[in-house]
Amino acid sequence: MADKNSPMSKLGIAKHDDGTLKLDGQSMLASLGGVWGILESAVPGLAYAVVFALTGQLFISVYAAGTLSLVFIFAQVLRKRPLAQAIYGLLGIGIAAYLTLRNGSDLSHARDFFIPGLITNVAYFAGISLSIALRWPLVGLLVGVFSDGTQWRKDKHLVRRYSLITLIWVALFGLRLLVEVPLYLANAVVLLGFVKLVMGIPLYALSAWFSWLAVRPLLRHAE
Repeated sequence: MADKNSPMSKLGIAKHDDGTLKLDGQSMLASLGGVWGILESAVPGLAYAVVFALTGQLFISVYAAGTLSLVFIFAQVLRKRPLAQAIYGLLGIGIAAYLTLRNGSDLSHARDFFIPGLITNVAYFAGISLSIALRWPLVGLLVGVFSDGTQWRKDKHLVRRYSLITLIWVALFGLRLLVEVPLYLANAVVLLGFVKLVMGIPLYALSAWFSWLAVRPLLRHAE
């Protein structure tokens, strides 16, 4: 199977023992961190939104999200799996907790739990857009790892092709911001939590699939 740490694995593309490249259910699941990776990224934020909807209490809601993040870390320790993703998630929860509780139980800060996620989307949107503007589209760089390095940049057609494919990811992060920022400004905490869930892993997987369909013809010489 493919190296889970390889750049192309971020798109769900696996390099198998026979050298072939493909995207399937297993490689897509690996790109998302496996079942545990999906749960680690989705459950704490969802728990925050659900508990806040039921109780209207900031501390209890943050406590529920933080506790679940710790549970995932302990589970990873018991399973002897890499801790990086779980620890990263806990760090994100810690920052979110500080932003949410920095003024005590002021409900106007309930929405601030989602600031780290919004900042992450802004960073990806800006970085990927910049890669296109500089004619170093991100998808081209990732494909180059398994093919001809950066030789594709000498072909204007390929630069344009990779730029168009990379726009899929610009659209992903842009769409998230377009929907989530108004909800944040409206302090629609519960709805924001559920929207983040729907626009998280499902949209990521869909973007990876369309990227694969567009990139596959260009990968044949790398198989």
